[in-house]
Amino acid sequence: MELLISFVPVILILVLIVGFKVRGDIAGIVGWVAVMAVAYFFFDTGIDIGLIASAKGALASMAVTGMGFFALLQITFMQETGALQRAVVAIKTLAPGSKACQIMIVNVIIGTALVSVGATPAIILPPIMFAMGYSVIVSIALPCIGYDSLCTFAMLAAPVVTLSDILTGAGFTMPDGGAPTVQHIAIFFSHYLPVITPCICIAMLLMAGGPKLLKQGIVPALITGLGMGFTAMAVSYIGYGIVLTGVIAAAVTLAIMILYMKLRKIPLIDRSVLTEEDLEAEKSMPLWKALSPWALLIVFCLVTNFIPPLYDLLYTDLEARIILFPGDAGQPLRPLWQAYFWVLVSTLVASWLIIKPKKGTWGAILKKWNKRWAPPTISSIIYFCIAYVMMYSAYTATGDGGAWVLVDQGKNIISLWANAAADAFGWFYPIANGFLGLVSGFVTGSETSTVALFAKYNLISSEILGLNPLVVIASGGIAAGLASVITPVKLQQASSSIDKIGEEGGVLRRVFPYALILVAISVVMSQFFAVTY
Repeated sequence: MELLISFVPVILILVLIVGFKVRGDIAGIVGWVAVMAVAYFFFDTGIDIGLIASAKGALASMAVTGMGFFALLQITFMQETGALQRAVVAIKTLAPGSKACQIMIVNVIIGTALVSVGATPAIILPPIMFAMGYSVIVSIALPCIGYDSLCTFAMLAAPVVTLSDILTGAGFTMPDGGAPTVQHIAIFFSHYLPVITPCICIAMLLMAGGPKLLKQGIVPALITGLGMGFTAMAVSYIGYGIVLTGVIAAAVTLAIMILYMKLRKIPLIDRSVLTEEDLEAEKSMPLWKALSPWALLIVFCLVTNFIPPLYDLLYTDLEARIILFPGDAGQPLRPLWQAYFWVLVSTLVASWLIIKPKKGTWGAILKKWNKRWAPPTISSIIYFCIAYVMMYSAYTATGDGGAWVLVDQGKNIISLWANAAADAFGWFYPIANGFLGLVSGFVTGSETSTVALFAKYNLISSEILGLNPLVVIASGGIAAGLASVITPVKLQQASSSIDKIGEEGGVLRRVFPYALILVAISVVMSQFFAVTY
């Protein structure tokens, strides 16, 4: 009964969004009230603990929330200054003779490269797709799933780095007795990609044009999926440039795609599709100027991560760690290192030094942005709050100095999920944990957060069952990445960027079966790895 009750907030959110077409942020607020009530009445969690846990979740969400907040400002700036329209014209000429190639280049190759350095494809690409004539649902869905091709290596490989830190802190060792390095984790996760990535590409074509488009574009889809997947695996085994895996894989795959198009005599650039309006937009601004906000963002992210003294200063010395209760490890905000800060800086620098908008333009920008930012920002915060209330359910302030301790692990919601799955499925625990990862990814919108939520309990369950912990953790992590196409946070960010807030429910209904199928494939792989590792 407790297990069923623990799922009530998640089920309630799904019913509100899908069944009643409630906006993601409003459904999230209702879900947070529900999880607070469930934690209090059924899982021995004080209201004070729930509120502080929610505050910790809000702080933990800042990397994602800040990106959405300032990326919406950047995309609004580019729209109001004509920079986005100029970028759309350029992208519109990319492979117009093959819809499949165009979808792969824009959403998978470009999307993966963007998210690898910390940008947000779910906000940047929907306006481009919509302006190119794709439907609302396709314009929202494809950017949200396209970068999932290498989601484990998003945000400078944050999921891989986070898991390495967690396992090391827990005392987990590799067979050779050493601590699990970023390369160890990257190699293991990369084994999924040559299968999962082509499946994502196939799913995208089905979403965009059904079996007819899939039949026409199966070769570009396989080229893209296999190119991205095997390149990521190669980078992981080589061990250099792991945090830039997405950029490297995108570059290699684009080169292969260009070669394919050349052999098939499909023009990579075809200007015949441009209208008079497009030509006028083209004349209005040089392409380099239009792309300057994104180019500056990439440069800033590379500089702040690959110049050691600067990285140490921004990441470690200025981490701004906030501690909310005795014994809390604290939440480092790192505001001057996070990609969202550099999104703001790149926007302002491009405005002042390069694009130089006309007088009064910034007033229009801020007015339009003010109508956009609230729903996705609330969603981003509130779903993390829900996850953290679940994480700290059953904790009490009874330790030394009032430190929080978990007296009864069976009353913790995350522990309950993991243990129930382990008890019910035994050796097949990786399968069950994969679908738990899907649920967690739906709530948090983040593979990194799912890894953090479940890693400790996955380690315990794996030891009891005699399974490789990396198999179990990966089963949930990969599934959480695939959940990006159904999470309210990502869908609402994408919807907001094209002023279609409220369309999340329609997109969710359309893409949910694809998410389930992709996760089913990933958990079958996890079970295979459980047998072979």
